[in-house]
Amino acid sequence: MDSKKARRLNIIIAVFFALAMLVTSYVISDRSLSQNVNFLLIAVWLVPFFFFSKRAQSCKSEQEQKD
Repeated sequence: MDSKKARRLNIIIAVFFALAMLVTSYVISDRSLSQNVNFLLIAVWLVPFFFFSKRAQSCKSEQEQKD
């Protein structure tokens, strides 16, 4: 996977989770439950974010070493 693809996937996943957070805010009427669900979504979002960020950085450093 190249760094552009990893960055693109990171953006797509971030937009998906942002939409999920907006939907849960509108669907769940209890404010504290909605806040907890949003915190959970943020925690779940961090896993692929860090993975693809690391992947993009490692691909970039590999390309620099080749040059």
